[in-house]
Amino acid sequence: MPALDQAPEVPTLFLDPNEHAPRRARDFIAKCFCDLGIADDYVGRVVVSELVANVCVHVKIGQIIVRVVEDERDRSVAIEVWDQGEKMPVIVEADECAESGRGLFMMSLLVREWGVRPITEGGKIIWARLDR
Repeated sequence: MPALDQAPEVPTLFLDPNEHAPRRARDFIAKCFCDLGIADDYVGRVVVSELVANVCVHVKIGQIIVRVVEDERDRSVAIEVWDQGEKMPVIVEADECAESGRGLFMMSLLVREWGVRPITEGGKIIWARLDR
């Protein structure tokens, strides 16, 4: 048991924003969920893939940080994706002929809740809370 003044270690992955980042993030989530005893990692892999891919497409600078945070109070798990982009993601109504633009909407239907918070040093954290 960790000392009271020590927070438990939070699994963290650092990625460059390239074509390999979403796959590496999915693999990371699969391992983290396995370590937490969560058998079904499908939603977690979909969520992290969408969030990381968005950073690769829309931000393209700096590292991407992925973290998995377990909330033992309600047994939920939060996936956080940190990036250095200033633009906040929003769900847009995609035209039926559009080839993209539906990912955040799809993700919002799969998670308990999600949001974005700016980082003082610049950038943002996009988070999604999942039930176990």
